[in-house]
Amino acid sequence: MAQGFNLGRMGMGQLGGGDVSFKRKFRWLFAIQTDCRTVNNGFIPPTVVKLAARPNLTVEETEINFLHAKTWIPGKAAWETITVTYYDVGGSNQNGGIGTAMSALFSWLATVYDFTNPVNLHMSTRKGGGGQVGGGYAGTGTLQMLDGCGNLMETWILKNMWPQAINFGELDYSSSEEATIELTLRYSDVQYRAEAGCGAIIKPCCIGCT
Repeated sequence: MAQGFNLGRMGMGQLGGGDVSFKRKFRWLFAIQTDCRTVNNGFIPPTVVKLAARPNLTVEETEINFLHAKTWIPGKAAWETITVTYYDVGGSNQNGGIGTAMSALFSWLATVYDFTNPVNLHMSTRKGGGGQVGGGYAGTGTLQMLDGCGNLMETWILKNMWPQAINFGELDYSSSEEATIELTLRYSDVQYRAEAGCGAIIKPCCIGCT
């Protein structure tokens, strides 16, 4: 083992400590607040989400050439799309029933591209928010990771979000699986928040040219 990394004993070390809380892939919530507030105040709750993902970030590389050598420096960064899958369910639209969640989801999708009206095919032209009248196409996604007691471990806020692709899913007479709706979501800004006592403490460095 490399010098400086020898842990001595071959056991679990700190990973086996009693104060370690692993983040688990099944302890999370994902919700979207949209600007189309005609149903459920534009809120798409986490109760109808089947699969989601944390954001992925890609940093461009810039190639520097001089004589026989090459090197690379980091360039612009871009957040990649994520895929979120929803259960396609029916239910009551009264008193916050499960039907309101699906109505809020479909209302948002039709705000971005109104597939319910094949003649006009309206598209909301404003992002929305910022004190404007509701009805913009953009939403804000909130992804929360939880511990086993329901306490927050980390929060991701995905801003200016809209569906880049909508897949209403295939149907199969021979399958007993539930119907789903798969969304590919584009967003432009991300805010990460490590919750107190659980998440990694982030202290970035930035060195200028002077």
